[in-house]
Amino acid sequence: MDASSILDLVRIGASGVVVAVGLLIIAGGAVGLLRFPDVYTRLHAVNASDIVGSIAVVVGLAIAAPDWVVAGRLILLAVLIAALGPIFTHMVAQAAHSAGLAPIAGKYAAPRPNARRSSTPP
Repeated sequence: MDASSILDLVRIGASGVVVAVGLLIIAGGAVGLLRFPDVYTRLHAVNASDIVGSIAVVVGLAIAAPDWVVAGRLILLAVLIAALGPIFTHMVAQAAHSAGLAPIAGKYAAPRPNARRSSTPP
């Protein structure tokens, strides 16, 4: 094996690691989406993880890109995701607020599957 093929293997391996880390971060956001109680906390979890995870995936793909033109376009895509992700999240939160969705105040208790419902609040 010559030096350029070894360098290509290292580059592809590093790309795979960065993409895997990005996917792991996105999966953490999906868990937050399922676990948090209201729209605003879910939105925060998804925003924080999806933007960082998406950027990591795109940067990992840029590392594995076959030439500099494709890598440059992928880096521009990562910058676009970083710029527009918070704006879209703010638009969703503003729409939820305008629709009258209030955040849950106080202590939240997740419903248990076989618990009986009482007519009086706790």
